[in-house]
Amino acid sequence: MRRATPALVLLLLAACGASPGEVPGPRSLLLVTFDTTRADRIGCYGHPEAVTPTVDALAAHGVRFDACFSVAPVTFPSHVALMTGTLPPYNGVRDNGVHRAVPELLTLAEILHEEGFRTAAFTAAYVLDAQFGLDQGFELYEGVRHEVVSANGGVEERSAQEVNASATRWLDALDPKQPFFLWVHYFEPHQPYPATPPPGIRDGYDGEIHRADTALGQLLAHLDALGRRAETLVVMTSDHGESLGEHGEESHSFFAYQGTLHVPLVMSHASLPQDVTYADKVSLVDVYPTALALLGFAPPVKPPPSRSLAPLLAGEALPDVPTYFESLSPLLNYGWAPITGVAVGERKFIDVPRAELYDWRADPGELDNLLDAEPETATRLRAALQAVLRDNRPPEREHSAVRELSDADRVALASLGYTGTAASGDVVETLADPKDGIERIMKEERIRALVLAGRVEEGETLMTELLRDDPENAIFNAHYGFLKMSKREFGAAVAYLQKSLDLGFRSADNYANLGICRLFSGDAPGAKRELQAALDIDHKNLLALFWLANAHGELKEYAEAQARLEELLGLYHGGDDPTVEQARTLLQQLKAR
Repeated sequence: MRRATPALVLLLLAACGASPGEVPGPRSLLLVTFDTTRADRIGCYGHPEAVTPTVDALAAHGVRFDACFSVAPVTFPSHVALMTGTLPPYNGVRDNGVHRAVPELLTLAEILHEEGFRTAAFTAAYVLDAQFGLDQGFELYEGVRHEVVSANGGVEERSAQEVNASATRWLDALDPKQPFFLWVHYFEPHQPYPATPPPGIRDGYDGEIHRADTALGQLLAHLDALGRRAETLVVMTSDHGESLGEHGEESHSFFAYQGTLHVPLVMSHASLPQDVTYADKVSLVDVYPTALALLGFAPPVKPPPSRSLAPLLAGEALPDVPTYFESLSPLLNYGWAPITGVAVGERKFIDVPRAELYDWRADPGELDNLLDAEPETATRLRAALQAVLRDNRPPEREHSAVRELSDADRVALASLGYTGTAASGDVVETLADPKDGIERIMKEERIRALVLAGRVEEGETLMTELLRDDPENAIFNAHYGFLKMSKREFGAAVAYLQKSLDLGFRSADNYANLGICRLFSGDAPGAKRELQAALDIDHKNLLALFWLANAHGELKEYAEAQARLEELLGLYHGGDDPTVEQARTLLQQLKAR
């Protein structure tokens, strides 16, 4: 890796009105991601009720990008794009849990570690666990401590204060002469929100953003106390936003409207322009090359449209490029049409069976579909989308980003173009438009809440209606199977869970639930097969480990049962838990044999 040219450094210094001798460039990097944070709920982005003094101060002492797009409304794909400077079609990561960042990708941490930086990451949600591949290049990659043994598929998380405690311990142990790259991830703005927000804040979502902002302020204060704040380039952004009811979506991961795609992006250092806002449309994939350039390194070439924003900060105009986004959740989870699109200039094209075209800047709520009024614009942007997908075909790799798919799944995805090429419009148009399914998605979420609250009979009534209208829906079958399992109707549950897997919903939790139901139905070999499949996807799935140990026991495979229980207890860091206590008792019995 070669250092950036002196000319670029001089331009950056001139842009903030300083001479080279007065303001040296940054030598360390702090990257902070607030989960699920839409830009328009931050104070410096115009939200009048926001209490975000830390981010606002960073923007006042640095630069703010007014129009940053995420690549997807899903946590793991967005973070992979951020850390590799590549789009999902190229890197292969399209969803949480079943996809991974392959070793062939070159991460920001790998580059900086090779250049002598100390590197560490402290994440707050299980979807970013090290086993999914983003630990590449980090000397220390610390995620959640596994404290949940559950069949409901809940996301395990830890607080921003816990993240900070780990991050500050790591910073304290560093040699101050060594540059560092630290990534911290705060999960607070993700649902569910506390019933009572902090004093002076009316909205639970705003309250959680405030908690993340407070944690960031405390971390920056610690850097100050260590005497390392001045040397550190601080980059604050988010993986995606939150829909908050727009277009019928209550949260995120389904649609690709601006509520879930428009994210904050703030960069702060004394060598940068101060209190400057850029209206240029940018993307999360631009952060990787920009951070490297600002640290003095020439970024590696990435597939377009990823580009460094450092010339923009130095006063140069950057040409507009197509900004890609996608949501494959409708396809991968429900069997409906995928969502892909691009923004070019002031227009945003969404490629679905009933295509959409918006002026994303003047109409951020995307209420006025311009498709009929501007057909030539739609044609031009559709062609730009196809070009981006062609440019981002993945190269041949030894490793697969897909953690577990059958041969039939791979053939099906390939036929839709999701091995890195554009999807066939003819194929997409044969699938249901995601807009037609949002009411069912919202009903599904209500059912899930009812079941988890113990109101299973009410949930079953609504679930029956969903399946009657959409009997071949993979995720609906999975949830009905879980509901039946909750009622201990294991035989009935097996049929729905197996159908869900056959239809393509191959999550670790779904396999684990099927394995449990097979075990209680007297099919220990089948249970062993399904539970091992769950662990092939997520080798830290504590529930699958426990019940796989039980299946081995039923089959008199006592050494294997003991090994699985020891593995579970080695991973578990929580308090009292009935399943864990059973695991300890079973292990003692096996050792006493």
